[in-house]
Amino acid sequence: MAEQAEGLRHQLSYQGVLGELAGNSEVLQQVFSLIRQLAPTRAPVLVTGESGTGKEVVARAIHQLSPRAGGPFVAINCAALPETLMESELFGHEKGAFTDAVERRAGCFELAQGGTLLLDELAEMPIGTQAKLLRVLEDSRVRRLGGKTDAVVDVRVIAATNRPPAAAIRKNMLREDL
Repeated sequence: MAEQAEGLRHQLSYQGVLGELAGNSEVLQQVFSLIRQLAPTRAPVLVTGESGTGKEVVARAIHQLSPRAGGPFVAINCAALPETLMESELFGHEKGAFTDAVERRAGCFELAQGGTLLLDELAEMPIGTQAKLLRVLEDSRVRRLGGKTDAVVDVRVIAATNRPPAAAIRKNMLREDL
């Protein structure tokens, strides 16, 4: 039954439907092709496009077609979080790490364990936090704020931005090495 369902999903993707995406235009078919190529890999992905173009829908399609589909899909909007909360949201914190940290809290990386983490509006993340994100991408380890040890995480990161990456790099809003 599962093989039959997968076969039908695969067939639909060639008939203008892929996850929540639908359309037969040449451009959308190119997007479908890229999604099919990226989904089975472990590579981090950067999805770019103007606001309202469906970047999160593309990220969900990549997740749903990936080997991680059975794991969680966790999305965080970097533009909606104050800078003071960003690291706690991403990496978690230990009790007493800061004034309002009354209990231990897992961050988005831990919550997405075995699945996919979408970092929406990545260029809005503070540069200092981007450096810490780069380290997590390089060694798959996170340390909660106030923590003494690292935790190994198995998370695929998909980032999205409505800013052209080259322009964001020039304006020092996005790290080039990220």
